[in-house]
Amino acid sequence: MENRKYIAQVAFLSVFFDDSSDSDDSEEDDLVVYPLSLASSSLKWQNIPRERHRQKKYTRNVVSHFHLDEFKTFFRVDRVSVQGLKEKISSICTQQNISGILCRTSTGGSAQTPLEDRLLMFLWYMASLDKYAAIADRFGTSESTALYAIHNFITFINDYLLDAVILWPTPPEMQEIKDMYFELKGFPGIIGFIDGTHIPIKRPSERGIDYYNRKDFYSIVLQAVVREDLRFIDIFAGFPGKVHDARVFRHSKLFENGPELCGDGHLLGDSAYPNLSWLLTPFRDNGHLTEVQTHYNYTHSSIRSTVERAFGLLKGRFTRLKYLDQNDTKLMVKTIVTGCILHNICILNNDDFQDMMTDEQVPQVMPSAGEYDQALMNRGSLKRLQIARALSHI
Repeated sequence: MENRKYIAQVAFLSVFFDDSSDSDDSEEDDLVVYPLSLASSSLKWQNIPRERHRQKKYTRNVVSHFHLDEFKTFFRVDRVSVQGLKEKISSICTQQNISGILCRTSTGGSAQTPLEDRLLMFLWYMASLDKYAAIADRFGTSESTALYAIHNFITFINDYLLDAVILWPTPPEMQEIKDMYFELKGFPGIIGFIDGTHIPIKRPSERGIDYYNRKDFYSIVLQAVVREDLRFIDIFAGFPGKVHDARVFRHSKLFENGPELCGDGHLLGDSAYPNLSWLLTPFRDNGHLTEVQTHYNYTHSSIRSTVERAFGLLKGRFTRLKYLDQNDTKLMVKTIVTGCILHNICILNNDDFQDMMTDEQVPQVMPSAGEYDQALMNRGSLKRLQIARALSHI
């Protein structure tokens, strides 16, 4: 249980980073991360009458008649996952006497919208790119009611489900994962896979250039560790898209606690990460790789694709993460974390989903050896070489 207190951190970037020692971060020397503040949007409506076509009792009259496939097409999750989430939320609200966080439905004090309706509004939001007004019209409520319901669910899930759903595997579970990959691929000691992905966002009003990444769009970085069944076991979200994976990694709790969490096992990561005793990367291809090294890199890459599939499933299921059209960067980060939590809940409920999104890679900067513990790097180099030699005899 000790391991679990280190997992599932969320970087909200409310501090000023001074990384003057980073020799490979020259293009980021001017990067300043200021405290994030709430941003509001003021919409200027023309004085033209607008007729709102609201669906009355949409959940009861329409959604309740959806076939299983129809329901999943629209909400991206099945009814079992929805019912399980509803029961979990109700249980937490009752046990901890916090139901008020989900009862506040509008600024005008209108009648309370049923929990199921609010939950479905929230799931529709995560499953689509619809605006609040469109979601409100669909569910027959006001825009303010929809907005409050959606934001309350995002906050609730971050506050009460994060540590219960994003979990580092227990020692017996880690051993099972190691045994599975050794039997399948002959690769010993694997616990999970680490990588970063970019979540596209609307340009923030403050320090927007810091979020402009190397693929020419604005984004927030999500670093995640994935286990064999595509569940996230550690997440770290919030750094601007301009920051490369190696620097995000160095600021994560995982970087500090990795040796303790992994024990004699290891994660697999791409060349953006340092090769350490508990994180193995490919041999750098300088055009002179040996046959043993080439075979190791091939095996390493074929197994590591697990994390890419997890990101593809996350973005394919929860369309909202394809583009966060929000004004508040803190809300953006919470929405990303919410998607990861829902992703795990679906997998735990055997809620399969086939519509994966290809996760386009952003060019990476190679990490500088001087930024890491040399002893860990030496042990990592020896460990990688020993495994490469063993794989060559399979």
